[in-house]
Amino acid sequence: MQRREQLLLGGLLAAVVIWQGSGYVASAIFGPFQTKSEELVRLKKSVSQKEDSMVLLARATKTLERATSISLPPDAVEKNRRPDALTAQRLYQTWLTDMAELCEFESTKVTPVRTMAKGDVYVAVLVKLEAQPRYGQLVRFLDQFYRTNLMHRITSMHITAKEFELDPYLTVTLEAEGLALVGAPPRRTLFPQSELAADLSEEGTELRVSRLDDFPKKPGFRVRIKNEFLTVTAVDGEKWTVERGFDQTAPAPHLERTLVELVRQKPDRPDHSPYEFRKMIEKNIFVKPTPPYRLKLSPISDKPFVKGKSNDLTISALGYDSSKGKPEFVIAGDTPSGLKLDKNGKLTWKPGPDIVPEKYSLTFEVRHPSAPQGRLTETLTIRVRDGSATPKLSNAQPPTAFLNREWSFQPEVSAAEAPNAKYTWKLGDKPPEGLKIDNQTGEMKWAPGDAIPAGELSIPVVVTDGDTPPQSTTLALKVEVRDDEASFTRLDIIFRNGDNKRAFLYDASRNRKTELREGEAFAVADLNGTVRQIGRKYIVVALGQNELRIDVGETIREAQTRNAVDSAKNYE
Repeated sequence: MQRREQLLLGGLLAAVVIWQGSGYVASAIFGPFQTKSEELVRLKKSVSQKEDSMVLLARATKTLERATSISLPPDAVEKNRRPDALTAQRLYQTWLTDMAELCEFESTKVTPVRTMAKGDVYVAVLVKLEAQPRYGQLVRFLDQFYRTNLMHRITSMHITAKEFELDPYLTVTLEAEGLALVGAPPRRTLFPQSELAADLSEEGTELRVSRLDDFPKKPGFRVRIKNEFLTVTAVDGEKWTVERGFDQTAPAPHLERTLVELVRQKPDRPDHSPYEFRKMIEKNIFVKPTPPYRLKLSPISDKPFVKGKSNDLTISALGYDSSKGKPEFVIAGDTPSGLKLDKNGKLTWKPGPDIVPEKYSLTFEVRHPSAPQGRLTETLTIRVRDGSATPKLSNAQPPTAFLNREWSFQPEVSAAEAPNAKYTWKLGDKPPEGLKIDNQTGEMKWAPGDAIPAGELSIPVVVTDGDTPPQSTTLALKVEVRDDEASFTRLDIIFRNGDNKRAFLYDASRNRKTELREGEAFAVADLNGTVRQIGRKYIVVALGQNELRIDVGETIREAQTRNAVDSAKNYE
């Protein structure tokens, strides 16, 4: 074997050995490096976790510091004594009362509810406020509440309204909760306070305070003096330069020793300008929304104008904002002679003899801010007809109607210049109960019941002619309604002495007696008759072509009924 072949064979054997034992070789050579690398990863992860914990701790510390700075003042807790934060509750109650007064609430009542301690961490104080504000005042209160940098919240609020128009008073009951952290530094007031060292006039822009403890040293902070918010724009020792009347408050004079309180506002809740505040309250959820206004005309009567008569017609507008006044009406084109339209929409016209009975067009404008571009142009068609053919009753006196008796009447009408006109009929408004009318002939039928009062009754009857355009006339038909005296009149007694025979009728409804002799006529209700015979216990009377026997004690109607029954039996 040559030298070259020996070297190749040795290399091949070495490669086989390395391939078969590669795991052992790799472990022996690279194992220590792998172990150190994994340990380094673990150390880096541990360091990262500790760094994250420190960041979280730092954040929690800052959060606790912020919470402590806006906490209600805690109690000075003695050992083995649970905190109750009654002082914090009293200060919080006073501040809520001041805010309600500043926002001009009515009938305000602020009362403490309870305190609740959470171990040695914090004490929650609950205060109830009851008042009657308007919507804008309530929004202003809530805005001030949530802009105040204090650890508090509203846990419940109940609002009711009795009215839903304009700007009603609301009945509000809410409970506000504040937190006093036990670890916060104790203080005597809810917010830093001082006093005026001198009087401040209504126009004054410089004020002096008696002490500056806990107040910011740089300008730009807000203070409250009674019901006025002021912004400090410059600080010169105990002298402040201020701008007056912020947050919808008004400048007012303040006397020496008046309390000055720091206003702590949340930095992410800026002031509202008067315009922004008006936008906040313009949508009052307790008031019915104003409908969109779009002026239009109400339906106009098509009643014709009658020639030779004074006619009037009122045009009315709908869908306009009444707070901006009433619409005004103005004629916008040519008009027939004598026609007038006033600004309130009343149209008056007496068509003269030269006016031809036909249709006329009237163009007019309705002017009001609720109309598109402030005005609405409309055209009204007016019909004119000849008024000489107005119908009148030619038999104006109908017969008397007796209660519970059949009554009928055929009215007749005529017009001097249209004697052959045809009419249709109908009853007018509120006709008597049970009254019927034939719309073609006008014949009326009725049986007035006991509910109809006795006396003269006016029955409206509407008569419409067949002219073009048709004209309707309401006629008043006077009908006398009376009790049916024949139902109350009975044959009371008969006297006979030879040829001297007398019969007496007694009307119980009027307590009246009528003496009758043979051959005498009488009239009772709708019955007109003559006494034919006076017997011992009866009389016979003639009613037209018929005879009627009336027994003693029997009413005339009873006799009629009996006679009808007897006739029916004889017919059978």
